[in-house]
Amino acid sequence: MTSKIQELTEKIYQEGVDKAQNQANTLLKEAEEKAAGLINDAQQKADNIILEAEKKSQEIDQGLKEELQSISKQVIAITKQKITDSIVIDASQTISKKLLDDKHFFKALILELVNKWDMGNGPVNDLSLILSEEQLGKLDGIFESEALKILQSKKQILFDPSIKNGFQIISNSEGFKVSFSGEDLENFFRKFMKPRIQEYLFTSPENE
Repeated sequence: MTSKIQELTEKIYQEGVDKAQNQANTLLKEAEEKAAGLINDAQQKADNIILEAEKKSQEIDQGLKEELQSISKQVIAITKQKITDSIVIDASQTISKKLLDDKHFFKALILELVNKWDMGNGPVNDLSLILSEEQLGKLDGIFESEALKILQSKKQILFDPSIKNGFQIISNSEGFKVSFSGEDLENFFRKFMKPRIQEYLFTSPENE
C-alpha cells in the first residue's frame, strides 16, 4: 500500500515537473520569438533612420552645391560687369575728350548740324547755339558759314559758363534742345561700346 502511494506520488510529481518544463519551454520560446521580433523592429527602425539621415545629408549637400554655384555665377557676372564698365567708362571719356579737344572736329560738327537743320526741321533762324565763350574763341573761321552768320546777326549765339565742353542747339519755336556735351558723347559711346566690349572680352572662341 505504501509503495503504491509512493509510486502515485512520484508519478504526480513527475507529471508536474514535465508540465512545468513544457510551460517553461513554451514561455522561453515565446520570449525568444518576441525578442527576435523586437530586434528585427529595432534594426528596421535603425536602418530607416540611417537612410533618412543619408537622404537629408544628400539633400543638404546638393542644396549647398547649388547655392555655391549660384553665388559663384553671381560673383563672376558682377566681376565681368565691373571690368566691362571700367573699360567702357575709360574709353568713352578718352574718346569724348579727344573729339571735343579737336577744334576741326568740333567746328565741323557744329557747322554740319546748323547747315543741315533746315532739312525738314525748320529754318536756321529758328535756332540758338549755346556754348562757352572760351570754346567759341577756338573755332577760327566758323562765321564764314552763312548759317552761322545768320545766327550771329540775330544774336542767337549764346554763352553759358556752365558748359565746360560741347554745345547745345535749341529750337526756339519748338522748345526742344539737342545737347552735345562731353557727358552726352560719353553716354553715346558707352551705349555703343558696352555690348561689343563685353562680347569681345568674355565670349569664348569655341562658342562663336
